[in-house]
Amino acid sequence: MQILIELEELIKDLLLLLSFNMTDALKICEIAADLKDELERFRFSRKRSTNALILKIDPVKQLIILDQKLEDCDPDMICDELPVQQPRYIVISYERVHDDGRLSYPLSLVFYSPSGCKPQLRMMYAGSRNNLARKCELNRNLEIREPDELTRELLELKL
Repeated sequence: MQILIELEELIKDLLLLLSFNMTDALKICEIAADLKDELERFRFSRKRSTNALILKIDPVKQLIILDQKLEDCDPDMICDELPVQQPRYIVISYERVHDDGRLSYPLSLVFYSPSGCKPQLRMMYAGSRNNLARKCELNRNLEIREPDELTRELLELKL
């Protein structure tokens, strides 16, 4: 049943793309100047725990801006902060324990695109995702549809 719902949403998104000029449907939003500074501080932070920045798009200004900053958090805490029907980007510095006991803190991008969000908003986020990843040098990234998909297991497996 869930697959049918997601397939239906994909078809709606495709129809939306066909009804707009591609440049109108896939707006690439710029990164706000203060967010660039925050991302730089976040990248070089010396905090030794899992930390996250939740980013959103201001559709009027067409800017990617900071929504929330979470420190010393876990995936459940991040999920609790995600809206039910609006996409978000999550830049996460995840504490990873390697088999040999070493700790690393890979920086990754998670694109959260819930099933019930407006297609136009989903397209705006999808169109800006690669630009954000490239400009912020976030090579590891994944996409989730529901908040509860963001788990320690997923982060260990995918990132």
